Amino acid sequence: MGSRSRAGRAVAATALAGVLAAACSPAAESPPEPTAGAGEPLAWTAVALPAGLSPVTLATASRAADGDTVVVGAIAPEGQRVRPRILAGPSADTLREVPVTPRSPYGFEARWFQLAVRGDRIEAVSGARGGAHANYRWQTWSGSLSGVAEQEQPFGVFGSYGAGDLVGVAYAGASPVVLGAWQSESTGLDIATWTKTGDRWARQPSTGTALGSTPEALLDARAIVPRGEGLLLAGSVTGLTDGSVTVTPSTWSSPGPSGPWTRQDLPRMGDSGISVAQAATCDATECVLAGTTEGKLTMWQLTTDTASQPPGIPPITVPEKAAPPAPLTVGDDLLLVTATDTGSVVLRGRGDAWTTTPGPDGIPVSAVLHDGELWVVTSDGADRGALWRARVT
Repeated sequence: MGSRSRAGRAVAATALAGVLAAACSPAAESPPEPTAGAGEPLAWTAVALPAGLSPVTLATASRAADGDTVVVGAIAPEGQRVRPRILAGPSADTLREVPVTPRSPYGFEARWFQLAVRGDRIEAVSGARGGAHANYRWQTWSGSLSGVAEQEQPFGVFGSYGAGDLVGVAYAGASPVVLGAWQSESTGLDIATWTKTGDRWARQPSTGTALGSTPEALLDARAIVPRGEGLLLAGSVTGLTDGSVTVTPSTWSSPGPSGPWTRQDLPRMGDSGISVAQAATCDATECVLAGTTEGKLTMWQLTTDTASQPPGIPPITVPEKAAPPAPLTVGDDLLLVTATDTGSVVLRGRGDAWTTTPGPDGIPVSAVLHDGELWVVTSDGADRGALWRARVT
């Protein structure tokens, strides 16, 4: 009995010594977070708009006759008869108003969600809150750089029972497509797209396609951009399987305006948390996307066959209610302006070498490259916007 007791005490002492040794041993070190060098400071210049207009969104137009044009979607102060405005011009000094013609009561109060420009043509989506529940009343617009008019739709096209919010509009080749959400015939909300015939928009079926939610996967698209003659949607998939919830960044692509759609999930940064693709831009061979993973800036590069994350991106915290605008390309460099927890920053890099430079005042909400300059619309977090430009080439 005594020998067994002494043996037990010896085993216990040995185990305790092992625990203490493990506790005192240095823990395995995590790899250091990437860092970015300081870039050359940018000389930001405020672009004043006429008549107290507040900028909302940006686009660019390439026209053989006139060269590149920057297009500014703006809103006039309350009390003005027509609040949605558009300005266009080859430079900050030559911006002129494009005539805008509302045709519905809500059209006079609308705020732009997205302008899609192809050559001289413009398609746009806007919204104005109204009704007993202050839901959005949606408007679509069509025209050119010579004038844009609202195209009134029957209420059930974008509204009524089952309607979700609209996101924006983009061209698939010469055909505009509107992106939004609509009640699924299966579960939750589907990703919804509308195509146009003449002046009328029609929603395309989603349930049962790659855009349809299921009891195991709820789909959400946050951005729509051209991809060749087709489209790319960026967003996330909320997985509901095995008693757990996962939110994975995802894309959906189509070779034309009406599908067929193909889903491609993006790699995650880390094993847990919410990861969402929120903005994108595409050229002939590649798409670059931006979003957040648990509040940290995340970027992806997407080709026909592969999806990857650019290496070396420094940790940048994006405020909860902010979303990075679409990434841009300057030569071989990637360029992104985004809000941070201390202001805004311009991130620029190629390969795994990145630099950061202070961005303009405010929360960046839209950005384009025009004539060697980075143009950025920022918001004060309420209703006022500001327009900035800085040379980057």
